[in-house]
Amino acid sequence: MTHPIAPRLAATLAVLSLAVLAACGGGAGADPSAAQSPGSTAPGTGTASVSTAVSGTITGFGSVILDGKKYDDSSTAVQIATDPKAPDAGALTDLKLGMHIEGVVKDGKLLDAVVHAALSGVVANIDTAAASFTVYGQTVKVSTQGATPTVWDGVADLAGLVAGDVVEVHGSLDAAKALNATRIERKPRSEAGKAVRLGGVITSLDTPAKTFKLNDMVVDYSAAQLMPDGLVLANGQLFEAMADSAPVAGVYKPKTIRVQKAGEGGGLELGGRIMAFVSVADFTVSGQHIDASAATFDGGTVADLATGVTVAAEGTVTTGVLKAKKLRVLKTSTDVAASLKGQVTEFVSAASFKLRGTVVDASASGVVFTGGTVADLGAGAWLLVKGKVSGERITADSVEFQSPPVDKPVTLKGEVREFDAATGSFHFLGATLKLANNVVVEGGALVNLVNGKRVEATGTPGADGVVLVSKLVFLGDLASAASVLGGRLSSLGTTSFKLAGVTVNYAGAVFEGGTAANLADGVPVLAKGVVNGTSRVMSATWIEIVAANASGVRLSGAMGDYVSAADFRVGGQRVDASAAVFTDGVAADLANGRVLDVRGSVVDVAGSKVVKATQVRFLNK
Repeated sequence: MTHPIAPRLAATLAVLSLAVLAACGGGAGADPSAAQSPGSTAPGTGTASVSTAVSGTITGFGSVILDGKKYDDSSTAVQIATDPKAPDAGALTDLKLGMHIEGVVKDGKLLDAVVHAALSGVVANIDTAAASFTVYGQTVKVSTQGATPTVWDGVADLAGLVAGDVVEVHGSLDAAKALNATRIERKPRSEAGKAVRLGGVITSLDTPAKTFKLNDMVVDYSAAQLMPDGLVLANGQLFEAMADSAPVAGVYKPKTIRVQKAGEGGGLELGGRIMAFVSVADFTVSGQHIDASAATFDGGTVADLATGVTVAAEGTVTTGVLKAKKLRVLKTSTDVAASLKGQVTEFVSAASFKLRGTVVDASASGVVFTGGTVADLGAGAWLLVKGKVSGERITADSVEFQSPPVDKPVTLKGEVREFDAATGSFHFLGATLKLANNVVVEGGALVNLVNGKRVEATGTPGADGVVLVSKLVFLGDLASAASVLGGRLSSLGTTSFKLAGVTVNYAGAVFEGGTAANLADGVPVLAKGVVNGTSRVMSATWIEIVAANASGVRLSGAMGDYVSAADFRVGGQRVDASAAVFTDGVAADLANGRVLDVRGSVVDVAGSKVVKATQVRFLNK
């Protein structure tokens, strides 16, 4: 079966990049109203509804932000192109900073987002002086500068990589045909040789022999499916290839090869580094020729254009050339304005917490706080963070506390501040709370409510942003409060490993999904225990080894937009848990601010992608 995304993009996607949108079988249905050609008229409306292809690097969340531009993700269908012929269904929480995605936008909404890594394989030839390494002969460059510096996962930086490590790399080619990495994930070495992805520029094409070269490697495509159907390979094309095994003796035998040609007349928004520059009317990004001679410039001028500069172009493809109407010049990470919006999870200290799955460091003395102070930071706080990518985290320049959603129940945990016994109001997590007249109190009495006490407050925010507390639970000291951390581990030792910059001591922990013997650098885990915020050390009581090949989708994070058990969001992804089996809690415990681990499958509901949960585990109860 052909996936609905294929015909929709056939006329619009004008990207000849390493990360090309998958057009393939399987998957859930898409929004029917989106399955129209650019410029077509929506049935029964009499008005044009234009779809535009997008291709870019994720630089933030709140919605999805590509190359500094925000797209509404409320209706986004996510896929992971592990296999170009049959991508896996995903969730919004699968989208990570620095990833390259392809998709379709209509009426400001990102309808489809397909994640495409540029490269996956085994690390060799690490050159720290040149800030580079190779994967099967393909050079990968890393950077701490520029508009889209390299984001790391499972390893802090290049110094942590060693030859033989398995990595997945996102990025784009430069003029020297090197891959400039925007994201690098270290994976377990057990994945070496699995789903080996390579891409680059076709050279030395030998059509009778069905071979060509990628740098010094011979690509034998005699058994490969060429995509799209009818594709004729040519020297100079940018291609994407996937194989089930690693190259042998300098020969790579892919099962698929994809080259995507520009859709004539289609709208396109494309971001990346300039590969070749002749003039403002003739330069190339990800293999796509661009003419920006009539474009409006943002963030720079024509004089700023040069090979290696990151740009984002918007326009229409005419005779194979993207005629840009607007061109944004992105010279530094400030131009991209990396930002995250959501609820804090995995809080350790001001120097280490997560928003939308990304580690944030807001500990610098120059961070500007609005609506609260550094003392208000904690799990469950609603924040808008802006800053710069630095290795595996965002270093915050500003932190803005935001009010919880109006008229939707929330559950918040924190340390009472500014308590006013006369009015029953107090503060924590940057929010104002007020005791209802009939508040239910557990674990203590109202007379015990004083500044410094840790409580869990459940209530409903009003139009003024004040949370009217209907239930108040007194908690133990912060020193005994358990936290949950998640991600790919690194720096594995005999009794500890690193996780998002925190040292996790696992001696004595209960394991799920495996044993301590299954731990390895790059393995994804969840760890629960008490964290010392000063030393950034966790004493883990429970560790789950997350299966990389588990069926369905899985997402972890704070609840938001709660309506009912059948309608809430985790990490921006809509969830229906009405038929789920609950662990460490019940459906009645669901409320905004709860941190959940959800497993299930993606279904289509009235054009939106919803995770139909089969299992829900409470992580912060």
